[in-house]
Amino acid sequence: TAPARRARPAAAVATDEVGARVGGAAASNGHIAWSTDAECNGAAASDAERLLPGQRLKLSVPATSANMGPGFDSFGFALDLSNELIIERKGFGVDIIGQGADSLPRDRSNAIVEAVAQGYAFATGGEDLPADLHFTCVNNIPTARGLGSSSAALVSGLAAGLQLAGRDVSKPNVRRDLLQLAADAEGHPDNVAPAIYGGFQIAINTGGENPQWVTQGVKMPESLQAVLFIPEFESLTSETRAALPKEIPVADAVFNISRAAMLVNSFATGNFETLRYACEDVLHQPVRGADFPLYPMMEAALKSGAHGCFLSGAGPTVLALTGGHGSDVNADTMVTYMAVETAEAMRKEALKDDLKGRVVIATPDLTGVVCKKI
Repeated sequence: TAPARRARPAAAVATDEVGARVGGAAASNGHIAWSTDAECNGAAASDAERLLPGQRLKLSVPATSANMGPGFDSFGFALDLSNELIIERKGFGVDIIGQGADSLPRDRSNAIVEAVAQGYAFATGGEDLPADLHFTCVNNIPTARGLGSSSAALVSGLAAGLQLAGRDVSKPNVRRDLLQLAADAEGHPDNVAPAIYGGFQIAINTGGENPQWVTQGVKMPESLQAVLFIPEFESLTSETRAALPKEIPVADAVFNISRAAMLVNSFATGNFETLRYACEDVLHQPVRGADFPLYPMMEAALKSGAHGCFLSGAGPTVLALTGGHGSDVNADTMVTYMAVETAEAMRKEALKDDLKGRVVIATPDLTGVVCKKI
């Protein structure tokens, strides 16, 4: 896990990372302001009062698959399965549609509501969130399945809070703040980075005197397909992480470093023939896959023609990669044929092992979080 990032001093909570005041006050001499900041555009700090009755703020955040085999706590990519958050001013309330509708809280203890308040306070210097906001959560991402549902909730809430305070989350400097807040809260960036930026992200903590979370994107072909086998049973990241060894042999470290480097090169060069090896891992998958037939399912996917296969995040979802050779997924039946072949192979392996679940074929999301008024 990346080293913990030190908390910002209270006086700096409402200050941009490079020193520019947010919240409408002009940047002081010697500090740097961004051209997109409110003070450079004559805009009021808070947009909440401009979210009028009848207006709604809508956010969409994609599912994510972390680790990708060897990239523990560092690699992740976004999928075109997303959760939505709709905020409007009509009196406090929380509506939940879809995943978690029967179990998630509908009061101010809801994780999304708390994240909105946190993002709003960060951007306004500690102001309370307006009390009359109503939240509608449309949850399509399966919970506790290794697809970043908690990260999607966190990112959508923080992004909404920033946006309500007048920070445009489509701007690079605001997304950077969003990454710091989200990765600080999660403790690792592998899900939140692709949830914010989309695509395949490699994220690290810089450490040092002023540690920062930074991320870089790796090109992903749009025709790449992600075949997901999503078991019915849940797996909590906190529990599977606690089961991981605290120390590892040097040989295991070398194994994962070499595979992680090959994985990045495979995407950079489009040489997916190496992915079957580049997706291998010895640090976390043997532990997390010990209670269900992870390896037989991965082997079935590879035999069917998948480029590579790995446990998605902490599991239990198993993800196989197909397609991606430059073909247009909308005009090339071979792309869909190979995805279906792999999906069928994974389904049959699950039946053989009496593992209940469903198969979903997804594609990469290259956009990340989207926020707009509707």
